[in-house]
Amino acid sequence: MKFIKWKSLIITSLVCLLPILLGVGLWDKLPDTMAIHFNINNEPDNFASKGFVVFFMPVLMMFLQWISCVINDVNAYKHGSRTKFEYVTKWIIPVLTIVLQIITFGYALGWNVDIRKSCAIIVGVMFIVIGNYLPKFDYIKNYNVDTEKARKINRFIGIETVIMGILMLISIFLPPIATVIWLFLLIPYSIISVIYGIKVGRK
Repeated sequence: MKFIKWKSLIITSLVCLLPILLGVGLWDKLPDTMAIHFNINNEPDNFASKGFVVFFMPVLMMFLQWISCVINDVNAYKHGSRTKFEYVTKWIIPVLTIVLQIITFGYALGWNVDIRKSCAIIVGVMFIVIGNYLPKFDYIKNYNVDTEKARKINRFIGIETVIMGILMLISIFLPPIATVIWLFLLIPYSIISVIYGIKVGRK
């Protein structure tokens, strides 16, 4: 495990746990039962105990962060380090944890939070950021594709991903059904990516 970058793993894991301190500070103000999932109309449809939200959710995100860091470091070890992309991907889960926990606490405290729009902004920005970095990759994991073809495929998927991110951000100005339509667009987005990759890879 010498290729694991322990410093970034430890720092980002600790950031995932930071919302616990906020939750403990707000403990007396938070309700015993809190909403943790919402439907497209911004109505809560799933609930959990205060202890689950404050303690378990950040710990769960920390475990997911460990997986993310290990995958990043294994790829860097096998294919070469892409420092900027690794930095971005390793901070996605910690940032998400903080933002989502704040939104969850805020809603429980009576803030006027539009969950759909908040999530749409987060997802849209993530797609744009990741799509911006994909063209910089010159390999495709687990496939024997030469460098030039890999760059071409990643460039295409990167553009696709940025467009999807922009569409998600546009959906916050439209009725909730727009976000549902975006979710269905993930199907052709994925299919087109696969077909293009196969077509270019076989040339």
